[in-house]
Amino acid sequence: MRSLDLTPLSPDLIVELYRVVEPAWPHEGCGFVFERSTDGVWTVLPTQNRAQLLHEKDPERYPRGGSDWFEPDMKPWIRAVRDGDIPRMIFHSHPEGEAYFSAGDIDSALFHDEEGRVRERHEGVLHLVVSVRQGQAREAALFIFDAETQQFAEIARFDALGQRRAS
Repeated sequence: MRSLDLTPLSPDLIVELYRVVEPAWPHEGCGFVFERSTDGVWTVLPTQNRAQLLHEKDPERYPRGGSDWFEPDMKPWIRAVRDGDIPRMIFHSHPEGEAYFSAGDIDSALFHDEEGRVRERHEGVLHLVVSVRQGQAREAALFIFDAETQQFAEIARFDALGQRRAS
């Protein structure tokens, strides 16, 4: 697995991500982190979780709602890419759940190409999952896709104050 510089993931940045997902409780909150092309600073881009809206419009096609699925509005992502910024992370919360990369998260993050190979939907992008209980972030886990094992590996864990701890 490739070596990563996680220096930009300061406690302040992690807490900022927590503040984005907490108000979405009891639904999943979500957003993106991009590296600005102008100065290299990692910036949080909150976005709407469209899952509940999609579920309400067409429950047969979208059987899960916002409390157990996230479908981010991609407009902030598209604008940032258009501005030349670099996607670094997708984050979302698990309301009343643990900070782990679920089967649904894996399904959303991967696809099979024309030759049947497993590929990342957004290659090289980190994934942060935040455990939110009663509207408060409790911890988060950071994952990256390992091309060798074809699985997501946990590479860092953060406490409720955004401090990195042993995973």
